[in-house]
Amino acid sequence: MTRVHTGPTERPSMPEAAPRRGVASRFWRGGTQTRVHHAARPKPNLLATLREWHKRLGLFAFFFMGWLGFSGFLINQSAGWGYDTVRIDWGWVMALYGLHPEPPRTGFNAGDHWLAVTSDYTLLDAQPLNERIEEPIGFVAGGGLDRPLLFVATSSSVIMLTPDGGLYDELRSPILPVSNVRRIGQTEDGAIAVQDLDAYQSGDSGDSWQPIDPLKVTWSTTEAIPDPERELLMPYSRPSVSLEHVLVDAHSGRLFGNFGAWVINFVGFAAIGLSISGMWMWWRIRSNRRKVSR
Repeated sequence: MTRVHTGPTERPSMPEAAPRRGVASRFWRGGTQTRVHHAARPKPNLLATLREWHKRLGLFAFFFMGWLGFSGFLINQSAGWGYDTVRIDWGWVMALYGLHPEPPRTGFNAGDHWLAVTSDYTLLDAQPLNERIEEPIGFVAGGGLDRPLLFVATSSSVIMLTPDGGLYDELRSPILPVSNVRRIGQTEDGAIAVQDLDAYQSGDSGDSWQPIDPLKVTWSTTEAIPDPERELLMPYSRPSVSLEHVLVDAHSGRLFGNFGAWVINFVGFAAIGLSISGMWMWWRIRSNRRKVSR
C-alpha cells in the first residue's frame, strides 16, 4: 500500500493577543491626554449638616444630661433619704473646695481637762463626745473626790459629764435658777456658779442654788490650746460638708470651679441646640414628604 505524503499539517491560526496597555496608555491615546472624570461630590445640604451636628451634640450631651437627671433625682430625695444630715470628709472632695484640716486654736480648760469644738465634734481631752455640744460657753470641774464631775454650760443648760466624757445629767430651768446662761464659773471653795442677770452658786452638784456675788466667782473663758494638745485634735479637725451640698454643687458644676460651671452651661446650650435642630429637621422632612405626595 502506498502512503501519500500530504505535508505538514497546518494548524489553524489563532488571533494574536492584543498588547496589554499599561496604566499610562489608559490616560494617553495617540499622544492626546484624556482627563479622568471623578464622580462629583454632592453639594453641602443644610439638612444633612444639621443632622451631623445634631448627632455630635447628642453624643456630647447624652452623658451629662444623664448625670443631671440622676443627680437632680437624688437632690429631690435628699430630705427623705437623709442626705442633708450625712457629712463627708473625703480628702479629694475637700481639696476641690480648698478646705484643709485646721485644729481649733482656743478652747476651755478645767484642771487637767481640755474642751474643744471642731466643725463636727465636741472633744474632751482630744476624744469626741457621744453627742456634740452646740456652742459651749464655759467649762469647769466640780463634784467631790468620790464623784468628780465636769460642767459644760450652753446658753440654755448646764451639761454634767463624767471625767471620761460620759453624760451624767443635764440641768435646765426650773432646776437651773436662770432660764438663760450667760456664763459659768467656780468659787474659791469649789462650788459651781452660773449667771444670767444674777449669779447663783451650788455646792451639791446642782440640786440647790443660792445667790452669790459675781465678783467672788472665777468665770470660765476661752484659752489658747497648747500645741501638743492641738496635734491630738488633728484627726477630728478635718473639714466636712453635707452630702446634699456636694450633690447640689456637682449638679451645677460648681464643685469643679468655674470650669465645671461653664461645662454645665455648655450642656444647657447643647440641649437648646438639639431641640431647635430637631424641630427644624422634623418640619423640613414633613414639608418634603408633602411635596412628594402631591
